[in-house]
Amino acid sequence: MSKSIKRQAVATVAGQTASRAYVVHENASTFIVNDLLVPYETYFKSPLAKLGAIKQGLRSAAITDLIQVTGATQIDIAKWLDITEPTLRKHIQSSRELNQGLSEHIIQLFELFDKGLDTFGSLDEFKSWLKHYNPGIDAIPFDLLDTLTGISIVLTQLIRIDYGVLA
Repeated sequence: MSKSIKRQAVATVAGQTASRAYVVHENASTFIVNDLLVPYETYFKSPLAKLGAIKQGLRSAAITDLIQVTGATQIDIAKWLDITEPTLRKHIQSSRELNQGLSEHIIQLFELFDKGLDTFGSLDEFKSWLKHYNPGIDAIPFDLLDTLTGISIVLTQLIRIDYGVLA
């Protein structure tokens, strides 16, 4: 079977509609990633929804979702979020909402990975791209994910790739 990608509409659940589902044949991990991204997609579409989620604070399970979506280690996630590994583990085990700074950073990372999946059609290809030097941004994209500005730079580069503007 080919690893073709199909966009499919997702049913409305509790009044919210996810914009799309990615189906990659022979790759069950993409199904899992899509399921994990669906609750966060509404934040990517509306700045007010994103702001509301940030102010309220994401549930602590968002960190576990982030680890599964990105495939990054807890060490990498802690570095990106500018917290220690023990603090990261405490957040994972907690049932409290995350603070605004962590919530915003996590939403931005989810948005980036959603865009990367859309741009490359494969999460594995996107992750591989993240770890290689990119002359368009004069950096390794993976190393820029520890700041919101860095995430914005990588997101802009993905948009440039979509439009074929690589220089």
